[in-house]
Amino acid sequence: MLRIVEIILAVVFAALFFVVLGLFLGKDARITRSVEVGNPITQVYDSLNGFHNFNQWNPWQHVDQNMQKQVSGETYGVGARIDFQSTEKRLGNGALQIVQSGLEEEGVIRFAVDNDWYGTDKELVFRLRQDPKTRSVSVIAEYNVQYGWNVLGRYAGLYLDGRIGEDLEIALARFATNMAMVPMVDYSQMLVEEVDLPGQNILYVGGGIPAAPRKWDEAQELMNKSWQQVEDFMKANNIAATGPKTRVVNVLGEEFNDFSMAYPVESDAIAVKNNVRIGKTFAGKALKLQFVGDRLAIGVPRGPREALKAWAMTHGRMYPWDGSGQYDEWIGDDPATGYPLTNVYLPLIK
Repeated sequence: MLRIVEIILAVVFAALFFVVLGLFLGKDARITRSVEVGNPITQVYDSLNGFHNFNQWNPWQHVDQNMQKQVSGETYGVGARIDFQSTEKRLGNGALQIVQSGLEEEGVIRFAVDNDWYGTDKELVFRLRQDPKTRSVSVIAEYNVQYGWNVLGRYAGLYLDGRIGEDLEIALARFATNMAMVPMVDYSQMLVEEVDLPGQNILYVGGGIPAAPRKWDEAQELMNKSWQQVEDFMKANNIAATGPKTRVVNVLGEEFNDFSMAYPVESDAIAVKNNVRIGKTFAGKALKLQFVGDRLAIGVPRGPREALKAWAMTHGRMYPWDGSGQYDEWIGDDPATGYPLTNVYLPLIK
């Protein structure tokens, strides 16, 4: 009987020691990891401000690549939500929802975490810090949790740095790799719109054009000649244009671009001849940017075309990677500045 009492007392004292020691452990935990990227801070913020690019920064993608995900709420910013279900025991089921989002001098995106892990007030926070000299951006991922008087939670917090810390490191490395593929264009001062294009009939002459700016004068001459052929054909057949002259991209190359120099027309039932062809511009969703400036700058690095591609990538949109389907509407000169005014379009796949 004495032996049984001793065993019971030993168990009680061990339990008390476990509880008392737990009370000296931290009542909360904060795990942080960071990575530096060279992209403009607007690009970084847009990529993280929702779940459109979730697979690029999902902290648990490497744990369960087959986790089920359902996105709901707002597309971007506060109210965007994702629910997930995983067969991996350490992930289980849960949800993330953006509860704070803002980009001023520094960006903060705060996600409320709702799952079966120990603790309350769980959150995942991304903080963006831009170096004033290099303009590079430090992306700081932070996981916060409150354990309060939950002793088991406090003990669980001892292992949090190794487990969650590793998840955040892997996620940030994957995010940085994906951001390196985005054109380095700061589009924050450009108005990018998502529009539905009906498609329009065009008369055009196509051909290879030297890539600007190395042979811009030659390129300009060849484009003007192509447009002139279309204009001559329209004049000879009493056909009126229904809009400004247009340059349609077939393929963008390093040395030569394949363009179709076109004018929109009302009918598609026109008997064409010689080099003149009839076709149709892209119909569907596209990104649009109105550019004021020398048309030479439309296709150059960090120009409007690359700005549209960068916007598409950071907002989870896909576009034809060979450049086909893009087109520019050359709509005259801006009355305020006198510079050419051009609508630049990037068709979207989804």
